[in-house]
Amino acid sequence: MNITYGIAEDVGLRPSMEDAHAIFDIQEEALFSAEVYDGHSGRAAAYAASEIVTPHFLSLLRSERSKQADDRRPDRELLREAYLAADSYMTDRGIGSGTAAATFHIIGDRFLAANAGDSRVIIGTRRDAVQLTLDHKPDVPAERSRIESLGGRVITYVVPRVQGMLAMSRALGDPALKPYVSPEPRIVEGLLGSENDFAVVACDGVWDVLKPHHVIGVVRDEGDAQAAAERIITKALAVGTSDNVTVIVLDLRQHTAQLTRRKLKIVAVVDHASQQ
Repeated sequence: MNITYGIAEDVGLRPSMEDAHAIFDIQEEALFSAEVYDGHSGRAAAYAASEIVTPHFLSLLRSERSKQADDRRPDRELLREAYLAADSYMTDRGIGSGTAAATFHIIGDRFLAANAGDSRVIIGTRRDAVQLTLDHKPDVPAERSRIESLGGRVITYVVPRVQGMLAMSRALGDPALKPYVSPEPRIVEGLLGSENDFAVVACDGVWDVLKPHHVIGVVRDEGDAQAAAERIITKALAVGTSDNVTVIVLDLRQHTAQLTRRKLKIVAVVDHASQQ
């Protein structure tokens, strides 16, 4: 798949780097993925997720493609299963840490943008940028309602936190905060258009200080994915981020230039946590 990318990382003011990332380019399956995992309370969960989510998803894809078309499950459900499999692995192995996750999978002219936590995926449109993910914060009304219906509490220590501890309402891992912190991803499935030039996957160290349209503007000014990723890091640090930062920039232009569809189209949004 004709997609180039750049990756940049900085630990910010943290003493250790707890982030992980992954890139998969599986040409025979016409599949490409860019993934950022922002760990907390240790790095084990983030690294486990980076090694499990897409390989599990790919295994499920191959299994489904051996079935008759009418019997196949949608790819978005397979990606959900991969997220939950990574979470189960962490629990079964006694991993006590957790991680936010943001993943962007491209399969031909389709995409799946998913997240659990506050890392984000954005994509450039003709003159702006669209945020494909939603931040999962404990004070979001639907998230607070879900947490409290399960017997949990949202307590503010500087910022709202689940059980007074975690400033996210969804993540992979965090066994001590289950079931209040959910591993359920929100998944957006869509169709790419020729207007889609760049995409960015990054952790909250970027989004705490920079807006999506500012980030996509930086990328367009640079034009080169690696240079853009490094400049986003520099800019986030310059305007005061105190968190670690991981950024993946994707240059989609050669991939989307061949598409007859001009505009990005969202075809489905899946969020099982909202049904709990």
